[in-house]
Amino acid sequence: MGAQRGYERCVTDSTLAFVGEGRAGPRLIVNFGVFAGREATEAEIFRLAQALLEQLDSVEIVSEQRFEFAPDVEATVHQVFVEVPRHAEGHEQELLATVETWAEDSIGERRRITP
Repeated sequence: MGAQRGYERCVTDSTLAFVGEGRAGPRLIVNFGVFAGREATEAEIFRLAQALLEQLDSVEIVSEQRFEFAPDVEATVHQVFVEVPRHAEGHEQELLATVETWAEDSIGERRRITP
């Protein structure tokens, strides 16, 4: 249920990245598709992992596309989640800063090379 609440915020909130609740604890949620207009590439996900591994021993990153349908609404949202390991709980804001920097760099980099 906590993950679902985070998703609802992604659909209604124009925040780039924020702390939400996953199944096992806190997760960092990036509204990547809303800002980039595309999915994060595998290379970008690997760059995020490398940046987070400077602060963590290990990291789990999920990149997914979600679909929401209602009689009058169809929405597709591409999100990137970083599951916060138990030993890092309480440090979400520090990790969030790394994730936001990654997202801004990834989105900005692609815009500079796209005509």
